[in-house]
Amino acid sequence: MSYLVLARKWRPRKFSQVKGQPHAVRALTNAISAERVHHAWLFAGTRGVGKTTLARILAAALNCQKGAVPEPCGECGSCKSIEDGSFVDLMEVDAASRTKVEQTRELLENVQYAPASGSYKIYLIDEAHMLSASSFNALLKTLEEPPPHVKFLLATTEPHRLPVTVLSRCLQINLRSMDSETIGDQLTAICKGEGVEAEPGALARLARAANGSMRDALSLLDQAIAYGADAVRESDVADMLGGADQPSIVHLLNALAVGDGEALLNGARELRERLADPANILAEMAAALQRLALLQTVGEGVLGEDDESGMLAPLAEALPADQVQLLYEIAIQGRSKLALAPDPGLGLEMTLLRMLAFRPETAAGKTQAGAAAVAAGNGAAAGGSVVSASRPHSREAAALHGRTRPAPSEAPERAPEARASVPEPGPGESEEVAREPAEEDRNQEVAPAPAPARGGALSSKEWPETVAGLGLEGLSGDIAAHSELVDASDGCLRICLDGAHENLLTDEARQELASALQAALPAVRTVEIEIAGAGKGDTLAARNRAEERRRQQRAEEEFKADPFVQASLEIFDAKIEVGSIRPVDSADAQPKP
Repeated sequence: MSYLVLARKWRPRKFSQVKGQPHAVRALTNAISAERVHHAWLFAGTRGVGKTTLARILAAALNCQKGAVPEPCGECGSCKSIEDGSFVDLMEVDAASRTKVEQTRELLENVQYAPASGSYKIYLIDEAHMLSASSFNALLKTLEEPPPHVKFLLATTEPHRLPVTVLSRCLQINLRSMDSETIGDQLTAICKGEGVEAEPGALARLARAANGSMRDALSLLDQAIAYGADAVRESDVADMLGGADQPSIVHLLNALAVGDGEALLNGARELRERLADPANILAEMAAALQRLALLQTVGEGVLGEDDESGMLAPLAEALPADQVQLLYEIAIQGRSKLALAPDPGLGLEMTLLRMLAFRPETAAGKTQAGAAAVAAGNGAAAGGSVVSASRPHSREAAALHGRTRPAPSEAPERAPEARASVPEPGPGESEEVAREPAEEDRNQEVAPAPAPARGGALSSKEWPETVAGLGLEGLSGDIAAHSELVDASDGCLRICLDGAHENLLTDEARQELASALQAALPAVRTVEIEIAGAGKGDTLAARNRAEERRRQQRAEEEFKADPFVQASLEIFDAKIEVGSIRPVDSADAQPKP
């Protein structure tokens, strides 16, 4: 039984058959047409992108019996012998097995002799980075000044490991990793040529699994044909690669769209029972989310005929665009961290739960509508009925349960003491929904209101509390903290700033402070700021310093009175270092002014 694998059977024999490397083909054909073929070429790129293939086609083009032409005929004796590996003037060397300097010298012994049957002697050194330093040194002189009838073709996956002296003597062509569309088109053409029935989704999955390598894609296609008994089906390919088929992935996305955690975890566990790899499941989810984002942004035409856009269309309506972006990010991040999880299956479930727990606010309000859209569209295709979310995930979801909140402009004013009150649950409302406004109010930073003036006039003793209630920061906050009240009558507020802080009083800071005071004290129409010597009045900064001293003194007294400290001082004849004692809650804080 003799079977030629697809990677060899469908290997390009001409430049026109090379896929995915137009820049390399253009450089080589132009060099041949202009008769400016360099004596040393270096083909660099990842595995399976065509390095050795391009080198052999170049060798055939230079030795074709019809003359050095941009496209070898493939029919003459030289082209056929190069194709089957029997051309005497093509020395193909695997550097990984010939690393010794003696072997390199033996290879170069016949360089000076003319070719036996072709126009050029071709030395094709594959995996050139595996040569030893001594081998490179032995090759260097010949590589720089070879006889006119010799061409060196080097191929490597790691060009950075070659000495710079070798790199400088070669024309380097960097081959690109192939995109999945190019690989998929080639797989489709090969299946038609082989008479193999293949589903487009299966070929697309094989193309993605190849990771940019055409040779890997052809090897996977060989395996898929054998696995499916001369048919390539998506379900078979998913089982073979340890992944998930499209309906299963859509089922998971359906569960995310409606917030159904039970359906989400059950779907993931069913895939695990079919030996699906968690990394592949997350990769397929990310690929589906990418196609979903394209569908939402551009439209159905961008997916082409091969994509199952019918399954994704209802999801495009059920999942907001920002949630799709977030789910994609969580999928790729979760896949990269699976190795850190206690078990890959647990890592997969935790990633799916993270997708369920975190969602943009705009997405939460669409949960109920998304359930209806998905159920009407492709709930059956996803492998089961769609269950709506069990509880709201945000304020928008709470509104679906009959609870609405007035806009800030419509809300009645409330006293500061009433802002922290918790409303009692109404009829039909859960305790969680009723508690939501209090939690939100607690998370907001609400500046304390200034103390009311006694007798209609603001006194100097109330001034520090008023300054604290302004909530100012920066220069204006420092000016207010180091000032004391002089007078507050007839709509004019006069304050005196400590002269040591006069440099803080800029026009912008003065205006910001005046605006804040006028907003907090409606009776104030104008604000005047005077400069005086060292202030000794009642200011916020002075109160803060006094409070800091009291806390420091209290901390020192409590520390010295501690029985353990007293025993340690006595046993070890120790002393307390002055200044080393700090209040616990401000040890790392900056001292206040």
